[in-house]
Amino acid sequence: MDKVFFMKDSPSDERPRMHPASVLLRQILELNEVMEFAMRREMSLNETDFQAMQHLIKHRSMSPGELAQFLHLTAAATTTVIDRLVRRGHITRTPHPTDRRRLLISPSAESVKDTMARLMPMILEVDAKVRSYDDSGQEAIVDFLASVASSMHQRAAALEDKTLDLPLAKQQNRKG
Repeated sequence: MDKVFFMKDSPSDERPRMHPASVLLRQILELNEVMEFAMRREMSLNETDFQAMQHLIKHRSMSPGELAQFLHLTAAATTTVIDRLVRRGHITRTPHPTDRRRLLISPSAESVKDTMARLMPMILEVDAKVRSYDDSGQEAIVDFLASVASSMHQRAAALEDKTLDLPLAKQQNRKG
């Protein structure tokens, strides 16, 4: 398949031509932003609180310090996020099972249930589509997506490493 497309119509030919798969991947990334905005609106959450919920649902529970690292926030800012989410019933604080000085934060069962009820129809539809391909088709899809994930991970790491070269004030501004 030699057909390639511009990401958007351009008066010049300076942009590299993109494969349809690359164009569709960009569209998926844009649609993910749309989905996240709709989910935040439905859950009455700001972007940071929504990101916190994503990490907590994925990891099930963690310490406030671990959440701070995921969110790239200070301990004080993370405490504010946690307090808001506790007040809204999205998360709970429980004592750490082996260290009584520490707390664990976890998403509430109700919040996970509500979130999954909104997402599962799409997840199941995508899963069914992948499963509709024969084994070699499924392997190609997995291989492609794994390489995309690896490329994104490597690029994010490279960008993160570059922040180490910035003056401290600029690093703090980037964290929000």
